[in-house]
Amino acid sequence: MRREQQPIHVLRRVREIVAGGVRAETVKPFVVSVMGTTGTGKSSLINALFDTDLKTDPVRPCTKEVQTVRVDGSGGSHLLFHDLPGIGEAGAVDESYVAQYRTKLLESDVVLWTIHADSRSVTFDQQALDRILGDTPAERVALMSKLTFLLTKADLLTPAPWIFSKSGGVGMFAAMPATAELLAEKERYFQDSFILPHAADIVSRTHHDGTFDVSDPGLTFDQHFVTHRGLLTSEAAEALSARRPRHREVFQRLHDNYRVISCSARLRFNLANLMFVIVNKLGPGAAVRFQKFTSQKGLNTVSVDAARKFCNLVVFDQARGKVLFDMADQKLGDQP
Repeated sequence: MRREQQPIHVLRRVREIVAGGVRAETVKPFVVSVMGTTGTGKSSLINALFDTDLKTDPVRPCTKEVQTVRVDGSGGSHLLFHDLPGIGEAGAVDESYVAQYRTKLLESDVVLWTIHADSRSVTFDQQALDRILGDTPAERVALMSKLTFLLTKADLLTPAPWIFSKSGGVGMFAAMPATAELLAEKERYFQDSFILPHAADIVSRTHHDGTFDVSDPGLTFDQHFVTHRGLLTSEAAEALSARRPRHREVFQRLHDNYRVISCSARLRFNLANLMFVIVNKLGPGAAVRFQKFTSQKGLNTVSVDAARKFCNLVVFDQARGKVLFDMADQKLGDQP
């Protein structure tokens, strides 16, 4: 039996619906949630990444209820932030409070969980994470696959000096070797504490160039994407890279999706690396739109004038009653 042709007006309507769906997807808002215990610098991190102006206070917690902030991008796109109250700040973490968190996180594209870099206690965060993940397998997978754990305020971790690499009127901060090693140890410790216990609920996904064909029990792939079920450790990623070196970047991205990242909003340290992981989780199509919202000031760069204020060192000779050195007087200018 010959299939009847659809009337022209029906076909036109179908095309309009499809085109409308494409337009809706193009301007669909990204939703980012930031959470963690109070004092970890959630609002400061959002301000540094996206040039927002959320209220911050070094003494009193500012976020006591869920705050949703809208950031407009080009072409009608916009980004929504859920700045969640610090865990424990809104009182007892009862089930209604946990349910509020879970709802916001499930509707988010990306979830940043902030931990103070100088913290050694993980129990409270672990308990909160377990309760928020809940007992529903599908929700646990959905939530763990969105999470990125951050060690914030890395600049407060140690009194060891930081390197400021100056280029013209701006520069970038880098950690001295001893500080970098300490940060790496802390990243491994918090990965073991927060990510490894939930490895079975992790699904890591990234794009490839169309030639990926690696057979491995933990990997599945199609024409565009590679998926790994479970935590891909650095050792496992290196082993896969040794077997198939041409796909090293793919394995590295799958690993980076679920490693703990050290950063500092104040020094703008490692923010570009953090943004790379966020964008990779969203996929290449979403990444192009998401990058419209990132800070236009340079994620890792700090002005020389601002850098001069980060050190409050004053050397005072008590016997002579004289200031020998004041960092505020140093110009950080070009030396002859």
